[in-house]
Amino acid sequence: MKSAGGKQWWPLGVPAGPTERARSNGSTSRARGDTIVAAGANKGTLLPFRIQLVRNDKQLDSAVRIRHAVYQRHLPTLAELLAAPEDADKQENTIVLLATSKVDATPLGTMRIHTNSGKLVEFERELDLPERYIGKTIAHVARLAVANGPLSGLVKLSLFKALHRYCLALQIDFMMVAGKPPIDRQYERLDFEDVFSQEAYVSITSSGGIPVRVMAFELATAEQRWRDAQHPLYTFMVQEFHPDIEIFQSVSSMWSQPRRVRIPPAPIELADFLVV
Repeated sequence: MKSAGGKQWWPLGVPAGPTERARSNGSTSRARGDTIVAAGANKGTLLPFRIQLVRNDKQLDSAVRIRHAVYQRHLPTLAELLAAPEDADKQENTIVLLATSKVDATPLGTMRIHTNSGKLVEFERELDLPERYIGKTIAHVARLAVANGPLSGLVKLSLFKALHRYCLALQIDFMMVAGKPPIDRQYERLDFEDVFSQEAYVSITSSGGIPVRVMAFELATAEQRWRDAQHPLYTFMVQEFHPDIEIFQSVSSMWSQPRRVRIPPAPIELADFLVV
């Protein structure tokens, strides 16, 4: 159901319902600095903000405001095109994520995800993708924007976790992004790889004429890659359960529970991944 005037409009394939219920992960949560609250084994690890799907025009306006403000800081030319919601925000098979503070509901970050289950994503329409990606399910990740502040790194990482879980649930083969310098380096740290030759830049419509580096992330091998490499993302992305990442309302699935592993990797600092 979609409507204007601030009423609710539901992203295709995402049912409305009660908040995702926390489940026990069998271990006591750990506090990381002053940004995560230890909530106990039965509630998971709480965050100082929530990540939810945008479901109405008021929430979309919040996402647009933070998107415009962040792009104005880094890419003012492109920001001029982002002062209002884009048609892509309400396209079929598209969702927008929004992170908001628990204290005052201030918007802290946003991201848009468009999958090719209904029609081709922009990368497929405008670029000659290598054979590896032809006929695969792709999630086009766009309009990542995170407000400056002490929580900025954690917000970005949590948005990525929400993205990762959503794509796993939809059985997406590849997440794909258009990284503009210096944002492309952040995607490298998140384990994205170049779609074309190393650090090759191309132009697509949504980049507003700014050259971008197209990068992809393979979902099927991610957990194994992280575990084998003792990647800093492994604990946060796979082992910890965060009930404040509320992307599967009324959906009871394996992705709403923490994954159990036989041999956890040695702990590694997340500092490099918490920098915006």
